Amino acid sequence: MINALTVDVEDWYHICDLEDIIKPGEWERYESRVVVNTRRVLQILREAKTKATFFILGYVGERFPEIVQEIDEGGHEIATHGFYHKLVYKQTRDEFTEDLERSMKVLKDITGKDIVGHRAASFSIIRESLWALDVLVSQGLKYDSSIFPVRHPRYGIIDAPRFPYRVKGSLFEFPPSTVRLGRRNLAFGGGAYLRFLPYWYIKWAIGRINIGGNPALIYIHPWETDLDQPKLAVPLSRALPHYVNLKSAPKKLRALLEDFRFAPVKEVLGIE
Repeated sequence: MINALTVDVEDWYHICDLEDIIKPGEWERYESRVVVNTRRVLQILREAKTKATFFILGYVGERFPEIVQEIDEGGHEIATHGFYHKLVYKQTRDEFTEDLERSMKVLKDITGKDIVGHRAASFSIIRESLWALDVLVSQGLKYDSSIFPVRHPRYGIIDAPRFPYRVKGSLFEFPPSTVRLGRRNLAFGGGAYLRFLPYWYIKWAIGRINIGGNPALIYIHPWETDLDQPKLAVPLSRALPHYVNLKSAPKKLRALLEDFRFAPVKEVLGIE
């Protein structure tokens, strides 16, 4: 079974949970670490001879086109993560469309390739923002990876399908992976879930999905590999998801690459 490996290319200050502290107009005041961190992830993938999908912020591509070129030249898939990392449900349809179009143009101008995949900031396509799927179709995208089948204060559609499915017209949805225990879908395969949970559990969960005949989807952020990133003075409820157990992310990524086969989303879905 070939699973999908994805990387959300954003800087440490792009996190939606910090948007009330660091606004987009202030981003350039802060030290950017996205290039060095993304190169660290690329090196891990080179060592494992594995390709992945990189969902890249248009803002990052516009400011650091060289890292987009490096990802593309490494044989990885380039997909869009929007331009400004805004929650979909906090935008109007026109605002979302403009943000999406801008990000896709930046990435295509750098690579010369059509962009076919999308992931919303913080998986923010929820029931109230399903209109975004129509926008994705209108822009010619072929798959999305934004609908998380979990219950969470900021994202999720709890009863959405757990495995890849056709969500709107020709558009496929490949949700972040969950494992079903009792009546609950439990996330395990990315972000704080990946850093907090023991590796044996993550390995068991992927194996359980694969035994059922389905591919898993794992995600990671380059800033999660950066122990030296600046740390803001924020309440513990915000600090825990972002700053705790960062040292485990590269170790677990290497272990996953040794124990399972991974490929870009487009390849796993069989999209040309």
